[in-house]
Amino acid sequence: MKLLLFADLHLDTRFSSAGPERRQALRDTLGHIVDLAQESGVDAMLCAGDLYEHDRCSPSTAEFLRSSFDCQVPVFLAPGNDDWYGPQSVYQQVDWTPNVHVFSSESMTPVELSDGITLWGSANVGPGPARDVLDGFAVNRGGVNLALCHGSTPDDVAITGLDHAFLGHVHTPEHATDYTFPGNPDPLTPGETGERGAVLCTVNEDGSVSREVFDVSASRSLGWMDSEKTFPLLDFDTVAAERTVRGQFVRDVLADPALDVALRGRVLSAGLRALEER
Repeated sequence: MKLLLFADLHLDTRFSSAGPERRQALRDTLGHIVDLAQESGVDAMLCAGDLYEHDRCSPSTAEFLRSSFDCQVPVFLAPGNDDWYGPQSVYQQVDWTPNVHVFSSESMTPVELSDGITLWGSANVGPGPARDVLDGFAVNRGGVNLALCHGSTPDDVAITGLDHAFLGHVHTPEHATDYTFPGNPDPLTPGETGERGAVLCTVNEDGSVSREVFDVSASRSLGWMDSEKTFPLLDFDTVAAERTVRGQFVRDVLADPALDVALRGRVLSAGLRALEER
């Protein structure tokens, strides 16, 4: 069985510079993912959460998602903490085509992908930190058991009875024996490294998974990855001199000896973006 996995696209993310172009690039990245799924002849496409950002998702994005997933491939969506499932969420508001399955319960719920292969999925059902949905879960059926969820602790996979877990929330790609974090397919902040993209996963008869990563980033294809238009550079020293909340935040981060250069840049960028959006 072949599955195409992605996570953490974060449609409608707010960018401080070149916002419309960057948000369009994220849509184009999803288009690349859907095209890849159809061209590769996969049995299903999986999204492990944070497909969009609930607080900023526009009606046009909702229609874009419905149209994008109206395809010949079964689609399974596991809502994350930024695109949580609820009465006002896109997941409930959109009239999805029959090939789309949205996991809607906090509890792990099984769906039979084929004879002997079960996909367990769950949803974050409210705002707040991503929760460990695998905590306390145990497989209660035979065959190959897979999971699709957002925010779980990888160490829990081995004790659940699952053969493999497809996970979201962590933006740094990680491919382990029994779990896969694909990372966000289109970098959102500077310093995001690793072989990220959509991951073509082949599920073998014994439940093991082999993987191939495909670069689907529209931003990278436009040559934006190293440009200030994509990730506008800030003069952190100037911001640190401000007698403001964000100035104090930058001073604290710059003074933290536990942060290396790359991690400090990610913390500063994410924190300043969050302060701008308050």
